[in-house]
Amino acid sequence: MKSIINSTIKLLFRNVGFWFFMIVTPILSTLILKVEQTNLSSYELNGSAAASSVVEIESADEKVAYYSGKGRYVIKVYDACGSELSEYMLSKMTESGAFLVCRVKVPGMTKEELDERISLDAEKDRLGAALFLGKDFDAEAAAGAVKDGMKVFILSEDERKSLMNSELTMILGQIRSAAQGGGDILGTLKSMNDNLPKKTVETLAAKDEIGLTNEQIDQRTLIGYAFAFMTLGFVFAGIFIAHTAINEKKDMVLTRIRLTRLSNAQYFTAKFISGAIVSALLTTIMAGCSFLISEEKLGIDRLTFVVMIFLLGLIFCSLSLLLGILFDNVMSANIAAFSLWSLSAMLAGLYFPLDSATDTVKTISYLMPQKWFLSITENLMTGDGKGFIMLLGVTAAYMVIILSLGSVGIKFRNNE
Repeated sequence: MKSIINSTIKLLFRNVGFWFFMIVTPILSTLILKVEQTNLSSYELNGSAAASSVVEIESADEKVAYYSGKGRYVIKVYDACGSELSEYMLSKMTESGAFLVCRVKVPGMTKEELDERISLDAEKDRLGAALFLGKDFDAEAAAGAVKDGMKVFILSEDERKSLMNSELTMILGQIRSAAQGGGDILGTLKSMNDNLPKKTVETLAAKDEIGLTNEQIDQRTLIGYAFAFMTLGFVFAGIFIAHTAINEKKDMVLTRIRLTRLSNAQYFTAKFISGAIVSALLTTIMAGCSFLISEEKLGIDRLTFVVMIFLLGLIFCSLSLLLGILFDNVMSANIAAFSLWSLSAMLAGLYFPLDSATDTVKTISYLMPQKWFLSITENLMTGDGKGFIMLLGVTAAYMVIILSLGSVGIKFRNNE
């Protein structure tokens, strides 16, 4: 077995393609992890309070399409008023449960700036309507003649725009009625609302649901992209090892090896150990590159991240080695490797969330190792200790399956 491992490693080191994937994929993964960008995935509004509260966004450039509306009509509010009455109106809109209100505070926004923002929102964002609240909102709402204090921009063909208009008309009518009585308008409005039937909101969520902050969602998304690039390197590293096995059979080297009474299981184990060595080398390069990224940017402990990369690589390197041996053809093995990488990454949700996918797709995604490693990443980000147990358990399960199929696959290819 030792001579097989040595000869396999030597052949790999003479392969230019092997060195290409060995060096390029860690560099690409590092560049992805260093990306300084938010809104990389859709955000979930966690908790029952989130369903009836205004979502505060920091910048007018931030896109509200990344916030999960859960079927609600999305409204982006440019609040240049910042008064208690404007706060009341926005809060009342969210209470119905039909609207998702995302507010950005823009004191001093000019008409030209507003027009520019609305044009960009219509072109590059996905929302139902935009709402501007000016400094004259309080006086005009109390007088019942809103003109410059509030402007509504319909940015979609959604039929719920009429529902939004009705809601705004009702709230403005309440404000006008409260103002006509004189005295404290907000106090009057509170008294009016106290006489209305109370609504109780109960959120039903899965027990195992993991709540991540928006920053952690971005970090998880970047780690998913890094997994995608690294698995490409591991998959083709395994294929290059499979090439050696295919050529050994073609050149009758395998026949001479079997004359030494080396079993099929031992032969595959030798190739598997070669894959483990290559995975360790690739992980070492990635570990060195990871020091260019702070642990705060990664979202998890650096050592844990490196261990996850190694174990994920061990799975994919062995899996591609298995496929190469089963196909017994260099070209077919290359196609199978690329298909394995692309389909598994997509079905695991590395590129985009699968929340809205069908139950069939979601079930298939649980067969992909990356899906489990993303779930483990979420557990580690939230400090859940069971992530380490899952990490070892998932790796062990895949290794047992791959090693078993590998020895059987060699017998099958040899027509035994």
